[in-house]
Amino acid sequence: MDIQLGTQRILVIDEREGVEQLRQRAMDKRAQAFVSGLGSLLQRPKQEDIDLVTSQRRLEPFWHVAGRARYVYERRRDYAVVASAPEVHEVTIHDTTYPVAASGPGARTFTIGALEHCLEEIAHELNADARTGTPVADAAAVLAGPHREVADPATLAADDTVVVPPEQRASFVVRQLLAEMMKPVQADTILEESLTLETTDLVYRPIWAFEFHWRPKDKRGVVEIDGVTGVVRAGGSLVPQLGRMITRDALFDIGADTVGLLVPGGSIAVKVARAALDKGY
Repeated sequence: MDIQLGTQRILVIDEREGVEQLRQRAMDKRAQAFVSGLGSLLQRPKQEDIDLVTSQRRLEPFWHVAGRARYVYERRRDYAVVASAPEVHEVTIHDTTYPVAASGPGARTFTIGALEHCLEEIAHELNADARTGTPVADAAAVLAGPHREVADPATLAADDTVVVPPEQRASFVVRQLLAEMMKPVQADTILEESLTLETTDLVYRPIWAFEFHWRPKDKRGVVEIDGVTGVVRAGGSLVPQLGRMITRDALFDIGADTVGLLVPGGSIAVKVARAALDKGY
């Protein structure tokens, strides 16, 4: 089996609204930070009693991987061919005579051997939360927006941006993708068996969190806005700055020496289209 490793990138999706627009939207929805449970029906806060305390931009990661598989093979099979009429007892094709026999109620057939030339192509993509490994339902909408590629993940934390570290590495999602594309084939001869891992992207989406203070109750609450989709939701609390950034080498733990661990059995030839684990970062 030939395995082609393609591009490996770190992408940051750009916000589709400016900071001031996001802040104003949060101000319009600030009461949502304190609306939860039965008690909220009895004590709904007034907008004028709620002050904006601070805001925070954070980047949340998910994996986007895409690949395709190609299988070319041959196999011998017998075909049952229905005779043209009940009176046909033999059929000659290319100087070979085949006897016709009853194969069921009213059916008379003859059997001819053939060599089948088979081609199967499979394309698949996977979007998984880089912390939990769960599917990302809105990934297609997020990826459709403008984005930029980042070489050094350490630069993501500029301007006090909180960068949420991935809990799952590239090998986790690539293993799932390969499992979807690999399949046993019923073949006498395999002419081509290849897997192409076209894209392995670690994608960061911006989330804005706005913390509010409800003065009469002396309570604090958070409104979060997805900087890409614009979805507004009540948040728990601001996320603290999370220590040291994971290196690119650790994130993209897929290389020619590790693919064999993900693809069981067989003879494997790995070709690297573009080295992503550059040592110069």
